[in-house]
Amino acid sequence: MAVYFPPQTDVQLDNSPLIEVICQVRFPVILRIASEEPSEFQEQIRSEFPLVELEHGFLFRVPGPGAKGSPTVEPQSRVYRFRTADEQTAISLGPDFYALSTKGYRNWGEFARLLNLTHSAVQRVYKPAYAVRLGLRYVNRLSPANTGCASVAEMFELLRPELVQQSRSDAWSNPLEMRSRLVLADGDAKLTLGTGYGEENGEPFFVLDLDYFEEGRLELSGLIDRCVQYNDVLYRAFRWCIRAEKLGVFRPKMKDLSK
Repeated sequence: MAVYFPPQTDVQLDNSPLIEVICQVRFPVILRIASEEPSEFQEQIRSEFPLVELEHGFLFRVPGPGAKGSPTVEPQSRVYRFRTADEQTAISLGPDFYALSTKGYRNWGEFARLLNLTHSAVQRVYKPAYAVRLGLRYVNRLSPANTGCASVAEMFELLRPELVQQSRSDAWSNPLEMRSRLVLADGDAKLTLGTGYGEENGEPFFVLDLDYFEEGRLELSGLIDRCVQYNDVLYRAFRWCIRAEKLGVFRPKMKDLSK
C-alpha cells in the first residue's frame, strides 16, 4: 500500500525548523575516484564550490558482549568535500557515492539547480552506469527558540498526536529521551519517518527526520525528475506532521497562503 498525505500548496516559512537537506546518490564503486585526486570534477563545480577538503574515514569495530578479540580500526575510503564560500552547502564525493547537502536551504528551485550541477559534473567526469540507491532527506528541529513554546507540552501540541503519543502515559511523565523510526512502503520507494526528543544544554528539542528513497538498479538520466517527486512527497509528509492550525508558528508568507 502506498503512503498518502494530502496535497499541499508549497508555503515558504520565514521561521522554518528545517536544519539540513541532503540528497545522496550511491552507485557501484568507481576506482578512479579512489585512486586519483578529483581535479577534473573540481573544475566543473569550482565556481559555486570553491573550498575543498579531504576526509580520511575510519571504522571502529568493537566485539560484542562475551565475544573474544580486541577492538579493531579499519581505514575507509577517502571522501572529498567541496563547499560554498559561506560553508553552508557541500558536495561530498566518494568512490561509491556523491551527495549534496545544505544547512542554508532557501527553496527547492535553488537546491535543484545545485543538484543538477553536481549530477552533471559526476556524469561528465566519471560516467557511473547506474545508481543503486537514491534518497532525499529533510531534517527538522523544533525548539523553544524557533517555536516560541514555553513548555515541552506546548511544543508537542504543534505536532500530530501520532508522533508524540509515547510521551503520554499514566505510568510516566516528562521522558528524558524518545526516539521512533517508522518505515513505510510507497510502491518501489520507501519513506522513513524518524522522530526524536531530547535536551541539549538544558533546552528541549524535537527532531522530525524525513527520508524518501529508492534502491535497486536505477537509471540516472531522470534523477532530477525523480527528486522533484521525492520532494513533493516529503513536503506533504512534513505538512501532515504539523497540525494545520499551528503552522503560523513558523511564519508562513501570507502571499503564498492566498494561492
